[in-house]
Amino acid sequence: MALGVSVAPGPSSRVVSLDVFRGATIAGMLLVNNPGSWSHIYDPLEHAAWNGWTPTDLIFPFFLFIVGVAMVFSFDRRTARGASRGALMGHVARRAAALALLGWWGASWSPILWPRGGMEWGGAAVLLRVAYPVALLAAVVLLAGTRRPRVWGAALGAGVVAFLGSAVALGFTDPLLSRIAGIRISGVLVRIAVCYLVASAIYLTTPSRRALVRWIVGLLLAYALWMTVVPVPGFGVPDLSRGFPTDATPLEELFSNWAFWIDTHVLGEHTWSARRLYRDGALVWSFDPEGIVSTVPAVCSVLFGVLTGLWMARDDRDPSRILGGLLVAGCWLCLVGVLWSLWMPMNKRLWTSSYTVFTAGMALLCLGVAYHAIDIRGVRRPFEAFRAYGMNAIFAFVASGMMAVTLGNLTVAGPADASGAPTTVSVQGWLYRALGALPGDERVASLLFALGFVALWGGITTWMDRRRIYFKV
Repeated sequence: MALGVSVAPGPSSRVVSLDVFRGATIAGMLLVNNPGSWSHIYDPLEHAAWNGWTPTDLIFPFFLFIVGVAMVFSFDRRTARGASRGALMGHVARRAAALALLGWWGASWSPILWPRGGMEWGGAAVLLRVAYPVALLAAVVLLAGTRRPRVWGAALGAGVVAFLGSAVALGFTDPLLSRIAGIRISGVLVRIAVCYLVASAIYLTTPSRRALVRWIVGLLLAYALWMTVVPVPGFGVPDLSRGFPTDATPLEELFSNWAFWIDTHVLGEHTWSARRLYRDGALVWSFDPEGIVSTVPAVCSVLFGVLTGLWMARDDRDPSRILGGLLVAGCWLCLVGVLWSLWMPMNKRLWTSSYTVFTAGMALLCLGVAYHAIDIRGVRRPFEAFRAYGMNAIFAFVASGMMAVTLGNLTVAGPADASGAPTTVSVQGWLYRALGALPGDERVASLLFALGFVALWGGITTWMDRRRIYFKV
């Protein structure tokens, strides 16, 4: 699109502002996930402790919203090429499975290089650490689609055989096997996969706008009633004002809402490790911010995006009308979310109905601003770095997470201790200490580390974009 020329995006055209919005969202994820120190963070870069919201709490629902918008354009392109509804659903199922595998990879790979518990580096242990990534990568490639299925199928078969053989040789006692056995089932990519799968099934089954609105209203109302009215076993009527329990919380007060109860009784140890309570060595409470219960309203975040995509994909509307719809709908949803929060508080951890509606409204407003600047006014150069991020969003998220773990495990020589003995410090800690020498409190150094991390990956994704290297799942 030439500068200053307005073109309504038809089903086959690319909405550049959506790529930029996706890229800015991923950059935001990297910013809040990689501070120099988790003990020194500015308040807006932390999640709300419980009820309420911060700018950080907008990031994940924004990404799910973007998934819904992009889904419409993707399905339209595939349908135009002759894809049936069944073929589309098969594509979605394969892509969702690939995303889930990548999520489990991110939660399990670190013992490959940094095992805990004093393992011996024998031949079987090395083979296990080669076979695991080979098998998983081959499975992801086959699910995502490849022109060489035989090659990758052979790699998958060889990887699985080698993995199982080495596991048997090790007696199933390796730290990598222990991590896989206790893997966190939920997670960011797993939630994206599940929400994408369910929302796609709803959209392909009931594609009309009215039906989608009924799905959203029905799911959010049912979730709100269930989470506020239906008694929790052993506790009674849910109390959403109660936050996370502590070691001092009586047993009968641990399960103040259904998310706590279901995550503990269904997922157990397979939750986020930072949210577990033990009494006398036994697990008594666990929770995952991407757990089972809160995935239900998170599906609606994708469906809000689908409705937005249907609005933007209409080729009988001029850009100014599309923009007006985005902004007006965004304002109304924000208002409804705020009013709804008087009954059911906004809470990212529980993905409450009020939070779902409010964040969808905020996403519409942000997309509207980007659409006006980029797709209508043609201002693109200042946003190129974000667009590049958006073109390799999943790759940037997964690979940057691996880099963060690597920086936290690689060590260098540190300052001597009080007795003069040499010490070691992680590369991440060394960089943070170097930044700490700059003026300002420790939050400045922590923020500079995070900004440097985002800038580094901005450079990597820009380099990839210029060479047209894209990793699509």
